[in-house]
Amino acid sequence: MKITLKEIAQLAGVSTSTVSRVINNSKPVNEEIRKRVLNVLKEKNYLPFVVQTLSRQQDRLLIGVICPQYSNTVLDDLIVGINRICKLYGYDTVIGLSDGSMENELHYIDLFSNLPVQGIIFMGNQWEEQHLEIVQKNLTPVVLVGQISSFPSIPSVHVDNITASYEAVTYLLQNGHRQIAMIRGISGGAIWGDRFKGYQKALADFGIAVNEKWVAESSLSVEDGSKAMAAILENDPLPTAVFCATDSMAIGAIAYLTDHGYRVPEDISVFGFDGIELSKLIRPKLSTIEYSAIEIGMTATRNLIKLCKGEQDHIAHHINVMHHLVPRESTRPIQL
Repeated sequence: MKITLKEIAQLAGVSTSTVSRVINNSKPVNEEIRKRVLNVLKEKNYLPFVVQTLSRQQDRLLIGVICPQYSNTVLDDLIVGINRICKLYGYDTVIGLSDGSMENELHYIDLFSNLPVQGIIFMGNQWEEQHLEIVQKNLTPVVLVGQISSFPSIPSVHVDNITASYEAVTYLLQNGHRQIAMIRGISGGAIWGDRFKGYQKALADFGIAVNEKWVAESSLSVEDGSKAMAAILENDPLPTAVFCATDSMAIGAIAYLTDHGYRVPEDISVFGFDGIELSKLIRPKLSTIEYSAIEIGMTATRNLIKLCKGEQDHIAHHINVMHHLVPRESTRPIQL
């Protein structure tokens, strides 16, 4: 049977913050109280966790990071932000690449929860009960990135994906586009679901139905963005614009269009999302939604360290970083 941090605290006759301090060795605790908490943990079959707790004084402090991938994506900057705060507070990071698979996510959550990892920053699929069960069992603090947490004990940090996507598609609509395609992420990812919702909402507010033939899924790679653009172009008529869930997908779309004789933006406008450095370097320069992934990583890490120290009362349940629209050369207005 699962047991929560609150139940352990009640059995030991202490506060939940005291239990957290004992587990994470974050602040001094009266030796008698410390032994009482450890005894409850042992009685409730938390011996592996207790063993790692007792050994942490000799170990480096670790934070686990679970993400789909991060090479040449906006997640590069997010990792930079995480490492920046970890270094400041004396933590090291260990990264598990899930490839977007829930099975892999659960594997890494379980692995990290049974290693001397203080807490986990999670980027991936929508956080579900099966994710929660593992961290509750091992009392591992978690902060979500890329989604709004629906679990009171799990805080989250990201950009407002629905609003930002809505603004990007509304920009295209206000510039005369009515046939707007979308290259979205593979179903299941929380980020991709929210960015698609923003696309749907913008079209609906202009009285336009989503053309399913103009919606294609892609992974994070430029190559897959190119393949998704090819799938959209198999349909007739062609869209006048395509909104992409990431800049990498958009760069792939532009590459495919250019290689096959289409002009961007004269024939098809392309709009991205994330504001990665390459969006300013490609030609035409990519219109995008820009925000600071470094700030997201830093904020998530600060919050996780507070959780590890038992300071959950000082953490907002969800934080959105600021975003802004950056129109560039890859989009143009058309006549209605």
